[in-house]
Parts: sequence; structure tokens; C-alpha cells
Amino acid sequence: MRHLCLCLLALSSLRAGSSADLQALTEKLFPHTERLKEMRIPEIVAALRIGSGSVVADVGCGGGEYSVLLAGVVGNAGRVYCEDISDDKQWGLPAARRLVAKRHTRNITILRGGSDDPTLAVGSLDAVLIVNAYHEMPQYRSMLRHIRESLRPGGRLVIVDNRPQRTADRPREKQTGNHVLSVDLAAAELSEAGFHISDRRDSFIDNPDSESAHWLLAADKAGTAP
Repeated sequence: MRHLCLCLLALSSLRAGSSADLQALTEKLFPHTERLKEMRIPEIVAALRIGSGSVVADVGCGGGEYSVLLAGVVGNAGRVYCEDISDDKQWGLPAARRLVAKRHTRNITILRGGSDDPTLAVGSLDAVLIVNAYHEMPQYRSMLRHIRESLRPGGRLVIVDNRPQRTADRPREKQTGNHVLSVDLAAAELSEAGFHISDRRDSFIDNPDSESAHWLLAADKAGTAP
């Protein structure tokens, strides 16, 4: 019971807290998840432009950690859709279901998508987040079309993904086979899909000694209010 109370208190604080609070609470909720500690969660949330009452989708949610954090940001008046296609017990929807149940997070809906469609309701979302999953979407054109349709006017898509250090000039399929994708390719794909890039950070997380550096792109529907 004490553990549950601490988690609920943390999520409550997250809704009202500063960027420092959000980073501290990320470490509190997931103390053994090193990759989350370096992911600059407050800046990702700021790029999404969400707050209490927002409706957001975590596409390619994996084990659901980002969904749980976003659930704290949007609060009880908001909703998070935790979407994936994987049944992997450690990294897919089964893991997300376990985490949501463990955290007693009631404003998260687990959603099974398709390889070409995340099955999000048209015009229903304020924001969509994709972290380390965009490069895993070979049918990205269809995915981006459906994601764009799911966003309300002024809605945002934020993608954070692995930046290649030495393979950025290779064809797309060669890059994605190494679980990376150049920001130039991704930005061009978003523009082609009808998005306007409003924030581009080529070195969002800089790690020059490995292939685990990350870029960030934030995009709005072209022709809609920011």
C-alpha cells in the first residue's frame, strides 16, 4: 500500500510540477531504467505542448513507460493511448499492460494498432509521441497519414529517434536495419506527409561515441494553427 501511495503522489506532483520535478519523478518512478534518465523527458513533454486535460497517443509505446509519464502530465481529465503492435512479453503490449496495472494508472487506454495504421480516432488527439519506434515503421507513409488525420487542428507530432553516426548516407532500409534513421530523411518524410516542422534538434541527445545519439522533430499539420 505504501508503494502505491508513493506512486500516486508522484503522478499528482507530476501534473503540477516544474521541469525539474518531472525529471526527478521520472527517476523516482523508474529508478532502474537508465535510458529514461538520459532522454530529457521535460523537453519532450514541452515539445508536445500538452498539459492537464490533453489527449495524447504514445505510438510504438513498447513497455509503456512514456505512457505512464504522459498520464501524469495530462491528469485525470486527460487520456493517453498506449499503442503498439508487439506481443513481446518484455517490450510489447503485455509489458505495457503490466506496468499500467502496477501503477494503477486509470487514464491510459492500451491500444493494438496495425503495421500501417495505429487505429487512432480521426480528429481526437492533441499530440502524438513516437520514441525510438519510427525507424521500425516500414509503412511510414501510411502511418504518418493516419497520425495526421488523428490530430486536432493545432495538434503536434513529436518524434525522437536514434541518429546514425556513420551510416547517415546509406539507403533508408540499410539505416533502419541498424535501428537508426537520419533526421534529414525523417524531416523530408514528415514534410511529404503534410506536416510543418516547427522544432528540429539534430543533436537532441549527443553521444558521439556510439550509435545511440538521438534527434528530435516536432511538427504540426501544415496549414493549421500552431
